[in-house]
Formats: sequence, structure tokens, C-alpha cells
Amino acid sequence: MKSQRLIEPKRLKGFRDYSPQLMALRQTIMSSMRRHASLAGFQEIGTPVLEYAEVLLGQGGDETDKEVYRFKDHGDRAVAMRFDLTVPFARYVAEHQGEMVFPFKRLQIGDVWRGENTQKGRYREFCQCDLDIIGVESMAADVEIMSSLLDVLAGVAPTPLTLAIGHRGVLSSVIHCTMPSAFAEATRNEATEAAILIAIDKLAKVGRDGVAKILSAIPGVQSGDVDALLSVVLARTPAGDSDLDVVRKAAAGDVATAAAVDRLEQMIAMVRSCARDSGHSSKVRLDLSIARGLGYYTGVVFETTLDQLPGFGSVASGGRYDGLVSRFSTRSLGGVGGSIGLDRLVAGLEELGLAHAPKTPTVFVAVATEDAGAYGFALARQLRREGLACDIGLTTGKLGNQFKHADRCGYPWVITVGSDEVKTKTFSLKQMATGEEKRHIDAADLVAEIKSRL
Repeated sequence: MKSQRLIEPKRLKGFRDYSPQLMALRQTIMSSMRRHASLAGFQEIGTPVLEYAEVLLGQGGDETDKEVYRFKDHGDRAVAMRFDLTVPFARYVAEHQGEMVFPFKRLQIGDVWRGENTQKGRYREFCQCDLDIIGVESMAADVEIMSSLLDVLAGVAPTPLTLAIGHRGVLSSVIHCTMPSAFAEATRNEATEAAILIAIDKLAKVGRDGVAKILSAIPGVQSGDVDALLSVVLARTPAGDSDLDVVRKAAAGDVATAAAVDRLEQMIAMVRSCARDSGHSSKVRLDLSIARGLGYYTGVVFETTLDQLPGFGSVASGGRYDGLVSRFSTRSLGGVGGSIGLDRLVAGLEELGLAHAPKTPTVFVAVATEDAGAYGFALARQLRREGLACDIGLTTGKLGNQFKHADRCGYPWVITVGSDEVKTKTFSLKQMATGEEKRHIDAADLVAEIKSRL
């Protein structure tokens, strides 16, 4: 008989396994997301992993398109794996709008895929926890999204956070007002603005000089324009916020921009009020250099970072995308959304030593003899009905081994059942931390004893 060749157990780059402890933490975050979303009136939906390629491509920008996993399926159709949950949601809205009540508040949790360069906290397969509001352009919707995400993070990330808020519309106005020569040719407008936005979005990574170099290489951009733009984008108040008075001066005479700046100022005040109410040590900062790489944003954009991990990247982000649904429908529907990057958040908590899993199961039932198996299972099922997490030994005898297993798994209580317990219809209970043991107690007293010490 030929020996079978062993396959090396290795993972693809950019993909990861999760231990039971990390899976428990991920489930805790998802449960918190669902609980807060439900309290705020969001409804959960699901969309497919695969979409027609034309649905996804061209929505996130050229850089994102390069990262999309795409292929021909067995029917020779051009398909792609979703790179986020927002574009599929826009398709969902266009397809199901006749069944929906607007404004519609959406929750969705699911994996997405991007073939991007991997780094700490950044993977090619990752889970997003999305909240969106579609069908309304109200500033209140922007506040609702950001405050809801802060509420979730307050409960699952016990570390200081900063929510940085920008505005693509205001930033676009600043670009056009400070760099008029770059848009002298109408054919350059859209592509030039996209290139400038991408460059500005790199400020945190490469700094002012690095961005200035990138901007100077864009066709039509002059060095004086670069200095004028960056002087506005990087202007700060003593509190560290983008200086909106400088923005107003740069866009003097532009009524629409002035109105957008006033509205942005009001919105920041509302989000700060909500952040204070969350009971979390989160800060809210106005930062017009936040541009976000995805191409479909039209208004408010935001990123949330962990203060103790500078340079780690955003753990929650999003923005307003008023034109996204119009690609699939003639109906105009304003939208805004935000997402917690579950895997990025978990990686950050791991690095800070805060990736604590929920408590392990409460009780372990050790089965001493073969004839006690059914008795032990009956008890385990009763405890589960009482809301107590309970595991049971799957081999009989050798109680020492079962106790070692319970200790290694962190069970605080061990119940022993054997021939004597079957005869007397009682149980033995041991508290692992203290070694305290009680024998010959009935089921009702057993449940009461455990619940009284939880």
C-alpha cells in the first residue's frame, strides 16, 4: 500500500484561524452590535457573498477594484466576491424597494474579501458589522449612525477611542477653491479630484511632505496650489479640530459650502453630546483630512481609532453615500452607514492585552461509573433548562482525569455522579477554586447553590 503524502497544514496569506477564546470575543462583539441595533430600530438583513461583477466594480474606486476577487463561474458569468457590505446593500435596496418602508435602518454582519497588502490588523478576509440608514438626507441620520457605533464600542472596547469626522463635500469645495488651475480642463475634473482625495487620505501614513509630493505629480496641479490646499486642510484650532473659520475664508462666496460647514458644526456638537452620554472615554474630533478611500462617499466621513495604538488604523468607519443607489435605480435615496471592522478591533484588543473572552461554562458533570451516564445527562439537560451552561464528561471512570480536564478548561464547578448518587438520587458538588465539596444534595438545592454564587 502506497503511503499517502502529507499535506503541509498552512494558511493563505491574509487569512487567519480563530481560537475558541477569540471566537467567543467575536461573538460577544456581534451580540452587542445586534442588541444595540435592535434597541435603535435597525433591522437585520443578509446579502450573498457573490455578486455579478458589474454590481461591485466601479463603486469603491480604481484602487478598490484592483483588490476585488473576481472570476468566471461555472455558467461563464463574470462574478465577484463582495469587498464591503454597502454596495450589495445598495443593490438590495434597488431590488426590494417596493417592499421596504423608508427611511430603512439596516444591520448586517458578514465577511468580505479584499486582495490588499496585509499588515498588522489588516486581512484579506474580514468581518464587518454594518449599520446603515437609507432613504433620508437628514443630519440626524448621520448622528444616529455614529452615536450607535460609539454605544457598541463603549461596551466591547475598554480603551480610549477617537472618532475623527470629515466631510467629502466640504473637502471637495476646498480642493476646487484652492486649486483652480488643476481643473482648468473640464475633462480632468473627476479624475483629478479623485486623485487629490486619495492623496489627502494618505496624510496619516506619509505626512504633509509625502502628500505634497504625490499632489505635485498630478497633472495640472501647481506647487502654489498644493500649499494653499494643505494650509486649509491642516489648519487646526487650539482644541485640535480642523479650523472651520479657515475653511469659510477659503470658500468665501460659496453659499452651498457655507451651509454645509454650518451643518457640519451642528452635527459635531450633537455627536459629542451623544459620546458623553455613552459613558465611554471616547473623543470626537473634526478632521477634514479624513477622506476615506472608497469612491462612493458624498458627505460626512468618519474613522474611529484606538488612542493607545497610533498608526494601527481605523476599527470603525463610514460615511454618507447619497448617490450609490442611483446606479441601480432611477429613485434617489440618500444613505449613510458605518461599520465596525470586527477583525481589526479584535486584533487591536489582542495587542493591548484586552481580548478577554467571556467566562467559560459554569458547570462540568464528571461521570464516575457507566450506570451513571443517563443520570448525568438528565442533570446536564436540567441545568441547561435552568439557564446554567453545562458540559459533561464523555468518558466514564478515572475521575482524576475528568477533574484535570475541568480545571484546564476553567470550569468553576464540578458535579460528580456515580453509582451512589444514582441510588440516592443526589449529587456531589465541588467548587474548584476553594476545594469546598458538598455531597448528597438534591437537584433543587444544587441549582440554588450554584445560582447563589454566580
